[in-house]
Amino acid sequence: MRLVRTLVSAISILAGALLIVGWATSSIVVRSVEEGTALTSMAATAFDLPGVLSAFSTQVQDQTLDSLSERGIEADALGVEGEVRSAVDSAVTSPAFEDAVMVQVAAVQDSFLAELTADDREPAPLVLAVDVSSLVNARIDDAGRVGDLAPDVTVAPVELQVLNAEAMENSRKGYAGAAWLAAWGLWAGLACLAVGVLVSHRRRWFVSKALLAVGVLCLVFAAVVAFVRPESVMSVLPGGLDGMLGQVWEDTVTSNEAGSVATRAALIGAACLAGSVLMAAVGRLVGSRR
Repeated sequence: MRLVRTLVSAISILAGALLIVGWATSSIVVRSVEEGTALTSMAATAFDLPGVLSAFSTQVQDQTLDSLSERGIEADALGVEGEVRSAVDSAVTSPAFEDAVMVQVAAVQDSFLAELTADDREPAPLVLAVDVSSLVNARIDDAGRVGDLAPDVTVAPVELQVLNAEAMENSRKGYAGAAWLAAWGLWAGLACLAVGVLVSHRRRWFVSKALLAVGVLCLVFAAVVAFVRPESVMSVLPGGLDGMLGQVWEDTVTSNEAGSVATRAALIGAACLAGSVLMAAVGRLVGSRR
């Protein structure tokens, strides 16, 4: 019976520690999604993928030429097709274009969060419709003959695929788990520790062991953030390198915040280990009393 109680107590300590560390990490993920950092990070990453920007530019060029044709302006016949394509490509590849897209991405944050948490969403890619008319018009206006012929061009919104269907579904599942941990992980962890206290036959050591477990896990987490390659961590998260959790990890944990996150986790771990030693000393002073 004592062996069973010891085993249950040990499992409760480990489960409680893991839940508490998971709560702390998941809170970062959920906050990043709710504040829009995750979506803008994914959109920026989509822009950096090889061939995406050139394909995007070609699509906008074709739509611009179609818009001109609908207005009776045949750019090819007038010998200005090259100027149109050059003006559009210049607009799409400019820093101002990506900045404008990021503004539009931030504007659809609420709908993204709704898709991420919808129970009845069919598996499909995460696609954003980007309005490029104003930027295209600004460049065409500066393109000499083309600007004189077509001072105002209407270009239909073009689509930017941020996540494919599989990565989006994995991200939805991963986010659901992260949201649960962020909301309930701390309380579930404390409940597990409480169970461990109740079943432990040597309760004077329990707090020391619990602090030890949390401390070790925090130090391991700090070491992962500081020393493990980001790609190795992101590859095992739901959605992989291209998934939301992978992008959030890269954006909020392994980029500019890596040092501070690792330092904070190491300090918490060290504090818990010191507390474990202190409580062990207290337990020894208590002696055989429970």
